[in-house]
Amino acid sequence: MSKITKPSIMPLMHGDLLRRSNLFRWLREFIEFQNMPAGYYMEFGVLNGECMIDSYRQFRGALTHFIGFDSFQGLPDLSPEDQAVSDMAPAFVKGNFQSMQKEFVRQTIKSSCRIGDDELTLVEGFFSDVLPGYDKSQLAAYGVPMVIYIDCDLYSSTVSVLEFISDLVVAGTWIFFDDYWFYRGSPQHGQQRAIREWLDSQDRIGLSDYGNFNGWGKAFVVYEK
Repeated sequence: MSKITKPSIMPLMHGDLLRRSNLFRWLREFIEFQNMPAGYYMEFGVLNGECMIDSYRQFRGALTHFIGFDSFQGLPDLSPEDQAVSDMAPAFVKGNFQSMQKEFVRQTIKSSCRIGDDELTLVEGFFSDVLPGYDKSQLAAYGVPMVIYIDCDLYSSTVSVLEFISDLVVAGTWIFFDDYWFYRGSPQHGQQRAIREWLDSQDRIGLSDYGNFNGWGKAFVVYEK
């Protein structure tokens, strides 16, 4: 039997770090006590539905709809910016993190948390392909984006998502970046770079730093200037 040389991760996953589900639970109170308008949940990078299930369990009854975007094919081709620093994140390669097929993911989410068909929308395709042509007017029926969860690993994918949500977010929208501390924590790469460039281009909004979650992620709240 080989000797175990790494520490147990169990303490980290059960209290030493702020867990996503606990932050979601508190965020429900934020929504209810801040006189927020009706709103919905958006997720970019659904994989097999784990985070979508977490979100529905905590936000059901408080949010109007749950929308997920994913290629269901894993990561896309790396952009030159992502390829240049691939040695810092060797797991981020084309096709990695491929999920089950879209309908299997839908059924997994439904069977795990009893979300209704009228509450869940899944959109299939790489972000660079589907987001530019997506009809955002259909989202108005659900209110405003209250919680946005961005779990797409790469700089280029995060850029596509941030461009898409620029005219949707309002004061009080929460944005979760699941991969904020990847690329060795460098602000010059990955999601941190995409966030910085996005904020530099924004005249209407900014982000207030709330804090870290699940070790790799960071949460922010949108404010209007």
